Order: sequence, then structure tokens, then C-alpha cells
Amino acid sequence: MPERGVGPRILVAPVRTMDPEQPDAEAVLVVGDRIGAVGQADEVRAAAPSGAVEEVLDGYLVPGLIDAHAHAQRAGLKALQLLDDDADAEAFSAAMLADADADPDAPDWLGQEPPTVKQRLAALRRVQPLLHAMGFTGVIDPAVTVPELEGYREARRLGALTLRIVAMPYPELGTPEVPDVDAVPALLAGIGGTTGTGDDQLRLGPIKVYYDGEGLKGQALLERPWRDDYHGVRRISPEEFARLAAACVAAGWGLGVHAVGGGAVAEVLDGFEAAAPPGGLEPLRCQLIHAYLEPSPESIARAARLGVIASLQPSIAWNNAAGLTARLGERAAEVNPVRAWLDAGAHLAFGSDAPYFPFDPRRLAPMAAIRRMRGLDAPVGPGQAITLLEALEGYTRGAAFASLAEDRRGMLREGYLADWVLLDVDPARCAPEAFAAARVLRTEVGGRTVFGA
Repeated sequence: MPERGVGPRILVAPVRTMDPEQPDAEAVLVVGDRIGAVGQADEVRAAAPSGAVEEVLDGYLVPGLIDAHAHAQRAGLKALQLLDDDADAEAFSAAMLADADADPDAPDWLGQEPPTVKQRLAALRRVQPLLHAMGFTGVIDPAVTVPELEGYREARRLGALTLRIVAMPYPELGTPEVPDVDAVPALLAGIGGTTGTGDDQLRLGPIKVYYDGEGLKGQALLERPWRDDYHGVRRISPEEFARLAAACVAAGWGLGVHAVGGGAVAEVLDGFEAAAPPGGLEPLRCQLIHAYLEPSPESIARAARLGVIASLQPSIAWNNAAGLTARLGERAAEVNPVRAWLDAGAHLAFGSDAPYFPFDPRRLAPMAAIRRMRGLDAPVGPGQAITLLEALEGYTRGAAFASLAEDRRGMLREGYLADWVLLDVDPARCAPEAFAAARVLRTEVGGRTVFGA
């Protein structure tokens, strides 16, 4: 485990706090694993205890970034098998993209037997420094099987987690162990806890459920047909989902639902709304995952009203836009309508679906701002563009909310955890293209340096 800084520290640098009450500052006081003060340099010095060490940093301080949808443990297993021991974050990104391009359905583990707990620990030790080098201090892992949860819990027990992990249990519906929705409550009862159980290093999130299929494969459930009378694929019926949602909410579990198409989004919201009284979904951090292909304005407004999180991934739109345009023509122009979600007041959390799509936030935040997609010459749906800072909010405040940690992560504010990143560019003033080329100079989690350039 990296060593904590010795004693209280005053960090002097331009600070982009992501705190709407105090967006900019000159210095931050770190005391232990918490932020003791944020403000003008003289104010922070006055608030510092005797003996505090002052450090002038050459860069720009921002809150630690959180990937709201990344399969971190699976990324680690791939890294163990596909990377050289000395590979850096850039090589990691390139290897994962090449692997996904070669076979989008390639297995995460090439061994004859499932990975052991020891191999899962090795995977986490391999991947965490690579993600810290991109500025990540936390991850929401959106489909954690029982063996994966065992790996995370063992890493937590050994003090081997440097990322803050929110694990979303994945019941694996349709397997012999969980043949139908009625078998889910028994599986969840054996996990130990419900949504929110844990601490700031490892916490249980909502469960993960698939409602429709993949967009690029023409399986997303749309309200308007793909062709003729074909609307896409339902992986669970509305009646089954409503029953599952009601049982989960009653037991204290939120649900994060893979719902790519607008038809799936509308039906999932029907099930959510029937499962909980007004105000009952937001505390459980219920999510629409992906929701990038023709969600209706009515659905977007309803999700915002219900407090349902829009967990979006600019990387998927970047990868899929050309193929969707070939299938749907102009209907694909508003793929991943982030502007509409924000303008509706929805909770927005940004992620990547790593390692299957690009996952470096320095590239993904500009994707949302520029709307340039792979294989297409012109920006796609420029009216759905957001600003670079709005994209960064999705990786900080928004992802912290999805992590059940909005009162202690996602901003640089007094009393919050000392999770921060030092960049060589100013995200409040640089062009998106400059942010895409930014260098991460240092990453700290709870006052501990986990990466230094």
C-alpha cells in the first residue's frame, strides 16, 4: 500500500473543485485522509494545524475521477494475459481496444478453469496502478458475479484495494443457479448486505439486470421498429421485471438495468415506478445503464423526476455510431443524447464499459464535448454536445452520487475524502483536444499517493 503523506499538507495550485458553491480555489489542506480546508492560499494556511508542510504543485488539482461503469476485475484479468509486465496505461488502452476490435466477444480469461481468488488478486494488483495513471480513484463495477465479489472482498481484507470499488452484484439470470427472477432473492440473501452495505473502499451497489440486447447487433429494444415490425430483443418480460424490481426494492436493493433502446428505457421506468413509492428509487441509486439509442423525451423527463440515474458511456456511442448510422440512417444522429439528459435535470454518471470500449477519461470527456465518432467524418448530433466541464462532472459529482458517496467524494470540499488528481492542463479553460492530450502528474486516494508521473 502506498505510504500516506507525513502530517498535514497544504497543496498550493489552481484548484477546480467541481463544487458549485466554490468552483475555484488556490489551495487545499489535506489532513490524514480528508480535506481540511479549501480556498484562497492565505485562508488555507490560517486553517492549517501547526507543522503543516506546504507543497507548491505545478499543475491543476481536480477531484479524483470515478468510472461509473467499468469491469475493473475483468480488465485486470485481461491485463495479466495480454500485457507485458512493464506496460503503461497507454499500452493498456491500446491492447484492450485491439482485443475488442479483434473479437468483441472474446473471453476475459483464457485458462481452462475459472480464475482463482489468487489470480483475481493478481489481476487487481495489475490493473489498479494503470487506472490510477489515468486519474481514476474509484470504479463502479457493474456486473459482479459471486466469484468476483469474493475477489474484491479478499482484496479488501488484505488491504490490497487502492481504488474505491462499488460492486453491483450480478445474479446471472438464466443460469442453472438462477433460472428465473424468483430465484434472485435467495441468491441476494446469501451475499451479506444490501445496496449501500460496506465502506468507502468496498461497497455494495444496486444489482445488475439485462433488459434488452446490444445496439450494434440490432438487439436494442426500440419504440420505433428497426425494420418492418421488428423492435429488438427483450431479455426479460415486463411482468417479470416488475416482479423482480418490487422484490428487490422491498429488500433494500436498487437495480441497475442494461436498457439500450428507448423501448427498453420506457418499460424499465414502468417497472421502477410500480416498485417504489415517490422518492423511493433515488436512495437505492436505481440506474438506466447505456440508454443511448432513442430514449424518448418523455422517458428522459420521467427518469429525472423519479431520481433514476442515467449511467452513460461516450465510448459506446463513439464505437457504435457508424454501424448504427448504416442501420438507422438519420435516426442515429442523436445517439447518446447527453445534452437532453442534462437539460432534463437527470442524475448523470459517466463511465466507459471498460475493458470492452475505450476507457481513458482524458479521451472520453472530449468525445462528449466534440461528438466525433469512429469512422465518421463529421460530428454526430452536435446538438447533444456538452461542455468539457459538464463531462468532468459526470466523472466526479455524478459518479460520486451513483457511488452512494455524494457527501464525501466527487468534489474538493472541506470534510470530503482526499481523493484528487493533478493534471498538466486546466479543464476549466482548455479546449477538448488539449484535455485529450493531458498528462496525469499525480493521483492520491485518501491522502495516499497511488500514482506519480
